[in-house]
Amino acid sequence: MIIRGHHLLCMLGFKGLGYDEEFIKNMDKIVEKLKNDDDVLIKLVDSVDNICEKCPNNLSGVCKNEHHRDSIKEMDDAVLKVIQIRPGESMKYSEIATNIKLFMTEDIMNDICRNCSWKGYGYCVDGLKNLR
Repeated sequence: MIIRGHHLLCMLGFKGLGYDEEFIKNMDKIVEKLKNDDDVLIKLVDSVDNICEKCPNNLSGVCKNEHHRDSIKEMDDAVLKVIQIRPGESMKYSEIATNIKLFMTEDIMNDICRNCSWKGYGYCVDGLKNLR
């Protein structure tokens, strides 16, 4: 499985909402798989991943909004740096979750996600609290 850095935080607070039904079904499938088997091997990236596959903004592996893509990549890189994982590295989801628990804080998350349209709902911060 391939997951981009910022999606690690999105998955924590996923509540069945998203861009469209196809995106939601895909995200739900991935989140459920990781909940049921935290030994799944994840390749961490700062680019399009398995969640992006069903995003309506994904046009042949590229985000259709250039500015949006750049800010998303910055979020990916920031998350991976905080949880001390390099882009391209593969780890079990259980190990990734441990790094999130150890290194990610609500303040850091709020800073990384400051421009995210989903931030106002508080789902991801709640997910981080529940992870702990």
